[in-house]
Amino acid sequence: MCNRSGLEVERRSHHRFTCRQARSAVTASLLWIWFLLFPYVLGAGTVEDAYIAGYTASSLEHEFGLRDAALEVHDGMVTVLLVAGSQVDREKLEAAIKRIPGVVRVDIRSETAEKFQQRSISDPQAGDAQKQPSGAITTAIENHTSKWMPHGLLFDPLHADLRWPRFSAAYRSFATGLDLSGGFAGNFGETFALYRNKALFGGEWELGVQAGVFSLLDFGQQSIDLVNADYRVGVVSGYRANAWSGFVRLLHQSSHLGDEFILNNPQVTRINLSFEELDMKIAYDAATWLRVYGGGGVLLRREPQIGRGTAQWGIEMTSPVTFLEGRVRPVAYGDFQANERAHWSVSRSLMAGLQLENARIGDRRLQLLFEYYFGPSPDGQFYRRMVEWYGVGLHFFY
Repeated sequence: MCNRSGLEVERRSHHRFTCRQARSAVTASLLWIWFLLFPYVLGAGTVEDAYIAGYTASSLEHEFGLRDAALEVHDGMVTVLLVAGSQVDREKLEAAIKRIPGVVRVDIRSETAEKFQQRSISDPQAGDAQKQPSGAITTAIENHTSKWMPHGLLFDPLHADLRWPRFSAAYRSFATGLDLSGGFAGNFGETFALYRNKALFGGEWELGVQAGVFSLLDFGQQSIDLVNADYRVGVVSGYRANAWSGFVRLLHQSSHLGDEFILNNPQVTRINLSFEELDMKIAYDAATWLRVYGGGGVLLRREPQIGRGTAQWGIEMTSPVTFLEGRVRPVAYGDFQANERAHWSVSRSLMAGLQLENARIGDRRLQLLFEYYFGPSPDGQFYRRMVEWYGVGLHFFY
């Protein structure tokens, strides 16, 4: 009996101790939550503007890659100040800011570099949000003197250039040149900037790497034969100053036929094609919706002894008008190339379609494009053949 009574007393003591522990834990949790929320309760309006300013500044710098920008937030009204010539998509930027909770209105303005530096809003110490006498919260995003692994690229992709690295999948119906019942082009590659710094004429320069695999398959065969694969890797240095941009690139390319394609087509002779090319391209943004570019290059080492010279030019048009609340934008591109190895015959690569956008992921783009090509084949093993095709594909650019 004594043992049973002792056990019962011990259980009751343990139960009371457990209840006290639970009440203490709940009380401590409530005090901690109140401690975290107290600043918001004390000054809800100011904290909300500060939150908007911080969120917007982070989006400008990390999602849109903007440098030398400033913003002001007052009662949910956001004013963004950009340096004239900034190539950011303003409609997309405005849509991204409007999605931030608490934003009432967005105003995006431009200033020359000189006026921008003179404005008090661009206080060089304004790395964090600061309270101004007017009651507004202002933040400046500085153009750092140097930056490793920067966001984005100074030179935008050449979208209709079939050998510009990207992630894409396209169906091609050949009219002439290649006897493929169902052509499929799968490309994998990208360009990455490694280092960026200031340059002459108020611009910036960067050093990066570029690599890609460009394959052509025959889906008409039961085994889905690999027809041709081009491998590219290179070092690229880009430059941008306002509406002008350009790059110098040193690349290596090697081309290979698929084994099953060789077995099924014994009449095709394999070419041991590889070369290194040094090229330069310059682009000019004539308007927010219009871009033109051109340039040339030379093959430094080549196998076999093909012609050295290369030339390229093109035009890109991006509609300033979007549909479905800014999610869809019409685009059209044209790329033209002439190479000495193909006796300077001009190739025509035309693409048009829709660009699917999402303001939450900055400048990433998914494009549904219809394409037409006529000229010397871009697939290395068939560079001597004139080909023509119609196609449709999905292209993804970071």
